[in-house]
Amino acid sequence: GPLTMPFPLLHNLRAKFEAFTAAPPPPVAVEIAAGRVAAGRVALAGTGRLEGLRTAVRPLAAGVVTASAVHPNVADGPALTAALRGLLETLGVAADTEVTLLLPDLTARLAVLDFDTLPARRDELEPLARFRLRKSLPFAEEQAVISCQALGGNRMLAVFADRARVDEYENALEAAGAHAATVLPSGLAALGAHAALDDGALLLRADSGCLTSAFCRAGRVEFFRALETGAAAGFDDIFPSVAFYRDRAEADGGSVEGAVLFTSGLDASVCARLREEAPWATQRPAPADEAATLAVSGALRGKLA
Repeated sequence: GPLTMPFPLLHNLRAKFEAFTAAPPPPVAVEIAAGRVAAGRVALAGTGRLEGLRTAVRPLAAGVVTASAVHPNVADGPALTAALRGLLETLGVAADTEVTLLLPDLTARLAVLDFDTLPARRDELEPLARFRLRKSLPFAEEQAVISCQALGGNRMLAVFADRARVDEYENALEAAGAHAATVLPSGLAALGAHAALDDGALLLRADSGCLTSAFCRAGRVEFFRALETGAAAGFDDIFPSVAFYRDRAEADGGSVEGAVLFTSGLDASVCARLREEAPWATQRPAPADEAATLAVSGALRGKLA
């Protein structure tokens, strides 16, 4: 499966990424992370009516998956495949099912690029992004898989990854009996998980040694940052994104009144300090039992709308 933006996938994120197709998303999403695999499946009644979302999580032993844009990610393919197979069996996913595959944010890179003008044709965006990114790619250009989307004005969202890294995850998924119809970073999917994120809340997601910060303005992705943090994200990792979020709101002539910080996976001590340092914002933590399935829930939210 290609590395593709979630244009037809995410409820309300369709507008954020200017959907060009109306193809329905697969009813199953699978996330592979360092330390676990998670999956979600939209359940249908006999009449075809949506009944809700079933999710499941399985742990991975330390070292099975290590997210990186430039180094091998999967150290134990059979262990990853076994976990994925068990996960799909738990949810009753049939063999050869197409799924949305969510990769660690540290495996891919994302950039919001500004240009004087953008071509009107979608197929002309990738060459433009390649030209802009060619000197900053952390791997050989011929290995780069790039997906682009105009964001309105003269801005472009570009996601890029090393083909070899994407292949590692797709090969494990295929060995488990499923196929990737769409591949995207899990942080983009997480942006679709809750209504607050549609309305401009700042996502602060600490997961598997990565802090993902992202927010949207006027219905489009404005900022996306993935930072390797080690065991746990500290306040100093988080606050630059919070400050930028406030500065951007004020620079646009707006107000921080009603600002929301949507948190997931942060230590209680970090959240407490965040309340002290950013009293102008309301924290909205994701329920603890939803943290591990936040991305798969976001990827499938459109199916439940």
